[in-house]
Amino acid sequence: MIKVPSVRASYFYAFVVSAFLLLSSIYLQMSAGLQPCPLCVLQRVAFILIAVLFLFGAIAKLRRVGNSITAILASLSALLGLFLSGRQMWLQHTPNHTDGTCAASLEYMLQVLPFDQVLKNIFQGSTECTQVGWRFLALSLAEWSFICFVFFLIFCVWQLRRKK
Repeated sequence: MIKVPSVRASYFYAFVVSAFLLLSSIYLQMSAGLQPCPLCVLQRVAFILIAVLFLFGAIAKLRRVGNSITAILASLSALLGLFLSGRQMWLQHTPNHTDGTCAASLEYMLQVLPFDQVLKNIFQGSTECTQVGWRFLALSLAEWSFICFVFFLIFCVWQLRRKK
């Protein structure tokens, strides 16, 4: 029979995976010159939230309620990431709806525009978000992110359902 790792060990392994994904995206940005679009930046934020929550779950000696709260918050972060990566995948597969203009960077938009306008501009999509700059096994970064967020969501549901 296969021995299932403890709750804390499971969170630690999930943290290692999420940290690896974040470091990989930074490596691609620095070495391959892939500049993240606004949706990519927001997906990174979702990965960071997940990584922090998984690290907390690995370090803290959580009881049942603490494990549930951690898993629920991580699930919400994974759902956010699913939404963001799903939107980017949709933009990449239907690029004709954009007006062909390049959007300003996320930092600039946050400095200049009201928050509701920033959200509108991000989710409206730009040519920057529709470009597929890198592929691995015929999938774009947005598609890989979507798959990773699905696995993180499944992991969180598993953490919620398991007994201590």
